[in-house]
Amino acid sequence: MSDRGGSIAVIDPGQPSDRTVRPKVTWKTRQIALDRNDRESYVQLTIKELAIYAVFFVIFFASCTRLYSYDTFVINREISSLFVESSFSTYSDDDYDVSLKFYDIITMTHFWQYFHSVLCDKLYEIPTVVDKDDGTKLLFENKFLFRPRVRQVRVEEGHCEIRNQFKGLFQDCYVPYEIKYEDKASFGPKKGTQWTYSDSSKTQGVSFRGEIATYGPGGFYFDFPKDKINAKTTIKDLEHDTWLNRGTRAVFVDFAIYNCNINVVCAVKLVFEFPASGGIVSSSTFRTVKLYRYAVADSLFTLIGMLAVVGFLVYFTVEEIFEIMYFRKDYVTVFWNYVDFGIVALGWWAIGVTLMIVFKERSSSGSNPWNAIAKTVTDRKSVERLVARHETLVQLAAYLFFLVCIKVIKYTDLNRSMTIVYLSVGRCFKIVAGYLVIMMFVVSAFATLGYFAFGSQVKGFSTIYDSILSSLRILMRDFDYKTLQDADAWFTTFFFVFFTCVVIFVLLTMLVAIVFHAYFDVDVEQLLGDRQQYVSDKVSAFVDRVLSWMGFDKWAGRRRTDRLNNELDRRVTYQDVYKILKRCRFTDSEVEKILNKYGIEPQKTVHEDEAKQMFRDVLQNAPESSKNDENSTSNESDIKWLIKRVDLLENALEDVHKKCDIVIARLDAIRVQLPPNYAEQNLQNNPTSS
Repeated sequence: MSDRGGSIAVIDPGQPSDRTVRPKVTWKTRQIALDRNDRESYVQLTIKELAIYAVFFVIFFASCTRLYSYDTFVINREISSLFVESSFSTYSDDDYDVSLKFYDIITMTHFWQYFHSVLCDKLYEIPTVVDKDDGTKLLFENKFLFRPRVRQVRVEEGHCEIRNQFKGLFQDCYVPYEIKYEDKASFGPKKGTQWTYSDSSKTQGVSFRGEIATYGPGGFYFDFPKDKINAKTTIKDLEHDTWLNRGTRAVFVDFAIYNCNINVVCAVKLVFEFPASGGIVSSSTFRTVKLYRYAVADSLFTLIGMLAVVGFLVYFTVEEIFEIMYFRKDYVTVFWNYVDFGIVALGWWAIGVTLMIVFKERSSSGSNPWNAIAKTVTDRKSVERLVARHETLVQLAAYLFFLVCIKVIKYTDLNRSMTIVYLSVGRCFKIVAGYLVIMMFVVSAFATLGYFAFGSQVKGFSTIYDSILSSLRILMRDFDYKTLQDADAWFTTFFFVFFTCVVIFVLLTMLVAIVFHAYFDVDVEQLLGDRQQYVSDKVSAFVDRVLSWMGFDKWAGRRRTDRLNNELDRRVTYQDVYKILKRCRFTDSEVEKILNKYGIEPQKTVHEDEAKQMFRDVLQNAPESSKNDENSTSNESDIKWLIKRVDLLENALEDVHKKCDIVIARLDAIRVQLPPNYAEQNLQNNPTSS
């Protein structure tokens, strides 16, 4: 409210701001009814769309959530415990026995020791069992789809600039990895695929984005032999012949397993990156997907549910097409249209991925799971494609489910209380968006400051991306203060105190104030505005009709009477009146005078009509233009309120008429049973009974 007597129009986040000439309505939706200010149709369409959406939500949740399986977590945990959590022993410079794990590898000695002690032992932990069909190996309950493959990528010597004063200290140099600097020349004995370069058609590798660089699919590779003894011999020979040297930039260990008991495929990639700064950065990925009998469904019931979801998606698509035709360019001005369009777009994208899976894996429903997967997986790249398709589908289902849950908020304006919350979100949406922009710049400034101050010593600030994440974690009170203090005690204290004061005490408090301000504005407008019909009113009327149809007329009548009394005797508290007057920018002394004048005391309530009349009286000092607007709107409000009261009274009289009809019908039934001259005889015997 800019002045006393001023008002702020209620802005619905689902209503276009510009009123333009609209085309003829072909398919009326809730959004279109809102744009045409048709409250009756809006409420009816809200009930209709809410019922349809509730059915869609239940079916979608019941069917599409089955895309994820707990079996995938179990496989990931077991494989990770074998190759990542297993420890191995090595010797330090002081000849002490040191126990290390996968992520502790930092030298080439550690690398070769891991290959000897962990990789070979775990790959061949179970005695070799040769399958009669293709000779592949079994590891516990999991079968290798291919023999594990190790691939190395290298860079050429040179291509780096050395300052003149240091050239005498170095005879050669190797730059960080880039595709253009990749070394494709043979080295060492220059015999075999491990010493000669092979492109992606032979390595069957794919590009991989590691923690340091993105590596190409080619390189120098070898496959693990069929037994453990030959495997250890091969690794020992490679170590002796210096398969790894200063030109090595990454080593990949790839293998895939299949478990026919639970029909799960797991693609494993162990990565060892050799940065130009020295050392080794190890990482791992375990990509596990569950294969289903019907490609994406494990049962016929789930498949039918997914087909039903497709049907709902067609219905939502038609709705969006008609809304685009109706709103035209104003379609992009409504927030909920983005949510609806996102659901439709992600839904059709997921359908496309599903069809790709169905056509690519149509043979997976055979009686023998191993034969089915063998037909689907023809080479190593096909495993990557198989896993990538299923992962994409699961991710799309996750994003789609997120938007589906967000859309539920669209239908929360069911009664007055929920409508206030719903409209408050729309009221403060633009302000919060502007606030978030300021917040983003402030957090980015602190993140950059932390990156330059702690980047060389603290991993959480080693990159700009990690620094931003660490700054956001500080907002959630999740950070390692001790590590920062060890890096720079004085600056850490300054950074922490300044960040806490500016971001937490100031900006977050502003966010709370913005939301509260919007909520209070909407609450006041709903209190002083016209009474509206809500979805809860329609539902209550429907329940009353059902109760009457079931024979509970008295119960239905009491419900209608209670609602009528509540509507006719709505009260406003002293605190509400005080806050509204303060919101209209009256001073404390003026508010006290107004409350004393109208006899409004604490711990008492005021009838809503009396409160409205009081507000009309005290706002007479508003500017002339405001008076005219206020008078016109108040007259319309009074007329609508009288009409509302008449409607409520008509409903009450209708109940009385029904009861009278019942009494008359009973009297008619009694009159039929009496003799024809019963009335005359009764009058003769009892003259005073008339």
